[in-house]
Amino acid sequence: MGRRGRALAGIGAVAAAIAVVVGLVLVSGDDGAATPRGPVAAVQDDHLPVDPIETIPARLDLIAATGVTTTRVDLFWKDIAPSRPDDPRDPGDPAYDWARADLILLGLAERGITPIVSIFNPPDWATGGRYEPVGAAVNTATPDPGDYADFMAAIATRYAGGGSSAGGDPLPEVRHWELWNEPNLSGFLTPQFEGGQPVSLDAYAAMVKAAYPAIKDANPDAVVIAGVGGPRGSTGETGIGAIDWLRGLREREIPLDAYSQHIYPAAAPTVATNALPSWSSVDRLLEELDGFRPGLPLYITEAGYTTAETPFRDVAVTEEQQAEYLRQLFDLPQLRTDRVPVVVWFNLQDNPNWPAGLLREDLSEKPSYQAFLDVVERQGGARLPEAR
Repeated sequence: MGRRGRALAGIGAVAAAIAVVVGLVLVSGDDGAATPRGPVAAVQDDHLPVDPIETIPARLDLIAATGVTTTRVDLFWKDIAPSRPDDPRDPGDPAYDWARADLILLGLAERGITPIVSIFNPPDWATGGRYEPVGAAVNTATPDPGDYADFMAAIATRYAGGGSSAGGDPLPEVRHWELWNEPNLSGFLTPQFEGGQPVSLDAYAAMVKAAYPAIKDANPDAVVIAGVGGPRGSTGETGIGAIDWLRGLREREIPLDAYSQHIYPAAAPTVATNALPSWSSVDRLLEELDGFRPGLPLYITEAGYTTAETPFRDVAVTEEQQAEYLRQLFDLPQLRTDRVPVVVWFNLQDNPNWPAGLLREDLSEKPSYQAFLDVVERQGGARLPEAR
């Protein structure tokens, strides 16, 4: 959710004693049975899609310094395809500019880090010429589903393994593709309502139904993550509540391999609350996801606590509380399930509009930085499952 503020501001070995099942670390319980330790701890750097391209290697080093095996990456459609390609499903079409994406994804592969790639922010040629709000870093206008599917086919093809960059470097295979970012909120997809009806549900469902087979045709091993629910509890003028969104997509029978939700509660992780989405509601989310199909995974692709009030969030904790809440989060019993493969801490570094970073704006470490490193080290190299 903090990327709304960020966009406006600028942004293998596993220890032999640990058994790995479907890519998640397992530990032995009191009865000797293997039980899930919990989700892989990941982090996102919101500078990657927006900072000067020459700074990317240094940013990747900052991610790698945390020891993570997984990160979430935003790639902006409008920057890769500023003009309409003649052959949009061919990643070799000259309209495409893969320089930033190649640098990021090659760099992560070199560092042994698995990306979850989120694709949003459309070019205006795919939205009927609309750019909303005018001049903003993120175009929230709803794109044509066919255009989105074409682009997802191109990017999934380029990073299906076996391709090469412009410099001749073998390109990595990317398997985890997340469709959009917080499409239930007007900060990322508009319109949300027309004539009192939630048109964003139909629009997003059409995008997913078009993009899913396009990605699978390019790479049958891809994990397509849909939903990407923003942390809104109830439906109102600027968006659709998390449960309403999930149920609406279920009713529209979208295809998906996993569902993703963002969680930014005001309460500490161990405090019981009726708020939704929250850490208390994870079990309820999993029950709702069983309506898609039993056992559908839940990827928590953004989570965190801000340490100062911002124009976008009036809840803040102290830096010491942030560190303690981070520790609590990864020890929650409701997350000790192989249905929650990952929790992505957002973000790596503070910015003025979203100070939930492990690092302050000057790159000095908050107490949460060491807390995060401790969690990662304790996980002993746990990695995402390659497919579900």
